[in-house]
Amino acid sequence: MSIEAEIANTLTSGIAGLQPILDRYGLWALFVACLAEGFGIPLPGQTLLIACALLAASGKLDLTAVILVAWTATQLGDIIGYLIGRYGLQGVLKRAAKQRERLARAEAAFARWGIGLLMVARFLDGLRQTSNIAAGALAMPWWRFLVGTILGTSLWVGAFGFGAYTLEHDFHRITDVIEPLRPYALTVSTLLIVGLLLFLTSRRPLRH
Repeated sequence: MSIEAEIANTLTSGIAGLQPILDRYGLWALFVACLAEGFGIPLPGQTLLIACALLAASGKLDLTAVILVAWTATQLGDIIGYLIGRYGLQGVLKRAAKQRERLARAEAAFARWGIGLLMVARFLDGLRQTSNIAAGALAMPWWRFLVGTILGTSLWVGAFGFGAYTLEHDFHRITDVIEPLRPYALTVSTLLIVGLLLFLTSRRPLRH
């Protein structure tokens, strides 16, 4: 079985449409997708990471290059997303929040639990694209954000990069479980984002 057929069988049918992009742009496509996901643009970074890892397993790409490109691009994208939130949206969020106490609670929660949230968000569609912006907008301390995004990125790249490379032909057994869950993960992520916005913009008094 060719590596193109393996990719198509391992991932969703949409990966077949990405093959020409990989053939033309190679690791640049991976770099751009992982970078853009960090600041809110829903490109298929995870799918491209798996595809590139499978190509590395077949000898068509270098695994070290794949891992370094994905990790570096993801980190840069996450930092850009944080800066957009911190210096572009924080003021807007403060003006939109109907009760300062609500905003203070949200900021305190992100400051306390943000590292874990960023690590989990890295694996969830929707949150992967928005969590860094939210961290900046909710004034998460810089060093805590950096710890969270480095840990999350390392786990994510390791799971989908090294995982696909190591398991190769058996990786479809994992993606067969993960792929059907993506719509549900996206729905949950959307509900969480909408819930946070409603919490901050509602005029209803807080219960003590």
